[in-house]
Amino acid sequence: MSLKHIAPILIITLLLAACGGSGASPSTEPTQVPSSTQAATSPAYPAPAEQTPVPTTSIYPEPGTPGTGTPVIPPSGYEPQPGDANLKRDQVSLDLASSHLVVTATEPAQANATLKGNLPDPCHFLRVVVTPPGNSDTINLEVYSVVDPNTACITKLEPFSASIPLGSYTSGIYIVMVNGERLGQFDTVFSPQPGDDRLEKGEAFLDLESSRLIIAGTQPNQVSASLVGNLPDPCHQLRIVITPADAENNINLEVYSLNDTSANVSCITVLQPYTVIFPLGSYSGGSYSVYVNGELLGKFNG
Repeated sequence: MSLKHIAPILIITLLLAACGGSGASPSTEPTQVPSSTQAATSPAYPAPAEQTPVPTTSIYPEPGTPGTGTPVIPPSGYEPQPGDANLKRDQVSLDLASSHLVVTATEPAQANATLKGNLPDPCHFLRVVVTPPGNSDTINLEVYSVVDPNTACITKLEPFSASIPLGSYTSGIYIVMVNGERLGQFDTVFSPQPGDDRLEKGEAFLDLESSRLIIAGTQPNQVSASLVGNLPDPCHQLRIVITPADAENNINLEVYSLNDTSANVSCITVLQPYTVIFPLGSYSGGSYSVYVNGELLGKFNG
């Protein structure tokens, strides 16, 4: 064989050997493919939702907060004032016999205490602190005076008459104490109630001379009857029934008392004063007469 034929054969042989050496043999390691089974048993959970913090304070009011059991006491103008700490505290002379309670027969009923007495002199100032009943049935009033000890003043008693709001009440009977002494008690219900038929009906003494009509100067006129009198004792309850104006424009009020004689309750033998402002309604025109237990209380024009 000639040399020119051998050279091409050698070149082809070398090329084939190079191709065989550079070819990589197939890998025996398996390719990592995500397992569908593993994905099903190990799911990716979402991030936890943001948690709303739970309030640490109660939704109920703190003890002593005005609510159904602690009426809000409106201001009277005789509350302790800034600067009282620089004044001297002194006493007052209360006339409890002339002082009294006034109840307006609305819903809820509104109670006021009218206090009368004397300050030591004109330089003393009246102070009244009202403690609401809370969970009890007693309203306490602390009444005193304050004075500047460096002020010279004439030696003369200074009379006072102060109306002290006691708050609004929906039900119950309350006792009012002033400086540890009993001023009186008041009820909050005056219309007939279920169970009244089991009580004994009695008389409610009415002082017609002290009772009167109250007419608000608005149109229509708002008319009320201020009824003053006494119950036989503190165990009697006052009832007031109104009959609207008849064809002759006569308005009739029936005022009486009720007492539970079946209860084994002893009651002190002392008259129980009452002053009740009883709304009669609104009137715009006409002339009206108001009778209480058959007696004329007064007349008014609508």
